[in-house]
Order: sequence, then structure tokens, then C-alpha cells
Amino acid sequence: MKLGGHETFYPRHGWLTKGLLHLSDSNVGTFSSPDVADDLGVGRNMAKSIGWWLNATGLAERTKTNGRLQISKFGQVIAERDPFMVRLGTLWLIYVTMQTARTGTTLPWFFEPQRMKRFDRTALIEDLTEELTRRKGKPPSTKSVQREVAAVLQTFAVSVPKPIGDPEDNLGSPFHRLSLLRHLRSTDRFETGEPTPVPVEALGLLLSALGLSRPSQSLEQGVDLTIPGSGPILLRAGSILRCKRENLLDMAADGAKVLTPSRMNLRFLASERVITLKSAQAADWATLFFDRMIQSDREKAA
Repeated sequence: MKLGGHETFYPRHGWLTKGLLHLSDSNVGTFSSPDVADDLGVGRNMAKSIGWWLNATGLAERTKTNGRLQISKFGQVIAERDPFMVRLGTLWLIYVTMQTARTGTTLPWFFEPQRMKRFDRTALIEDLTEELTRRKGKPPSTKSVQREVAAVLQTFAVSVPKPIGDPEDNLGSPFHRLSLLRHLRSTDRFETGEPTPVPVEALGLLLSALGLSRPSQSLEQGVDLTIPGSGPILLRAGSILRCKRENLLDMAADGAKVLTPSRMNLRFLASERVITLKSAQAADWATLFFDRMIQSDREKAA
């Protein structure tokens, strides 16, 4: 359940891009050799951590436990369409895949409904220690849990006020752009941020994974799903995206407009609002997103 043994490293800007392009070009499959670290321009431990994050985000996958990494279909789409992850929607798709890939990390635990609003670091460490003790049957190392909590918070929490630093150092996490969490530095407490706009394709991917209860990289294609507006699936989706239920329903209504009603729609069923959609794998939702963005760019340029 640990962050791959690299709890002190969170994904800095450019890490995922370097690792993804390296894996796409060379198909090396391992990030533990000194040669790979040299090619990436980072230390050996950081290279290992980049490999871990590629797997955790679903950009790469293993054919067997502890096997070599290979770029996933989802990773191939990102590498071809937005390798530098310039579009905000790209990061949302990667984040959703990270939350639903079921690679054995604790990342989804940090975004469960009970941690929806605000919490502090100490309580989070205590809760995670209790959870890992329950799962493993013995308490984990306190230092390991502290490092893991610190790494996840550094990955997602935006500091308020923002610390003064050289912007060219670019040491922050790209997932800060999603604004999922805020770190109130004066009290060292954390709270839900004001998330940036979520593309409807990211919602479709999330509901496909939650509705089928399957990892995002192995979802069945074209299954008709009906997600009740007041059910536990939408509650879980809201905690992952840090959105209220009403916001998710509005997003689904927008999905019918920007995609097609057969792909995603908001309907009434026995006086209750439900979201209907056809399931698809991460690579397909990503392709839909990039095709829509290209069309939008052309319309703006016309």
C-alpha cells in the first residue's frame, strides 16, 4: 500500500512527460538502471519514482506483478496527443485514471467521502495508520506513513498563500493545476479547494469505472450504465472530483450537449434524476476529449 517505496518523491512538473516519452520511444520497461536515470536527467531514486508514478497514473502498466512496465493504450493516446500535458483536461483524465486504476496504492483512500471538506495532517496520519493496520494485520512504520501522507499532500494541495520562489524552478506538482485541495499554511490544515473545470470525458471515465466496479484500464466497452443521482456511486465520484452532487448532474447534462445523448445524458427515472452513459476505456474517453478540443480550436480559429 506504500507509494512504491518512494514516499518522499511527488511528481514534479515534467516528470510524467519525461517518463512517458522515454517509455514510448525506448520501451525500456524499467526505471531502476543508472542509464535510464541519466537519460531522464534525474537521480536514480527519482527515476524509480517516475516509473512508479507512470504505473500509478495508468500511463503505463505491468503485464505481471513486479514485471516490466509498458506504455498503456491510455498512455499512448496522451503521448501522441498531449505529451507535455498542456491541456488541463489531460491532467483531469490522468487523475481519474490514477484514482480508478487499482494499482494497489493508497491514493484513492485520500479522496474518500469522509475527507471531503477539511482535515489536518495529524488526523490523516492517524487514520491512515489505522487503515493500514487493519489491512495488513500489523501497524506500519510511523515514519513511512508520515512520508506517504506528505508526498500525497505535496502532490495535490495548493499552498495558501503561495510561497515565494523562482517560477523557473518549476518544482511543484502538475496536479496543483486541478485545485483539488488547499493547504492553509498558517494553521497547517487542509480543505477542499475550488476545482478547475472538469471535462465531461473525465466524468464519463470515472462513472464507467465506478459503475462497472472495474479498473479503468480493463473496462468493458459500450455497456449501458444508469447511475442514480442519489446513490453511492455519485457520492464517491463527488469525493474524487471534489464536486457537489448537483455539479455532477449539471456536468452530465452538459455531456449530452458536447458529446451525444446516447454517450451521456441526464434523465428522469421514476421521479429521480439519473445519469445514463455508455462505458468506455480510458484511451477511448481520452480520444473523445482530444477530438473535441481540436474541433473547438478550429471553430475558434475560423
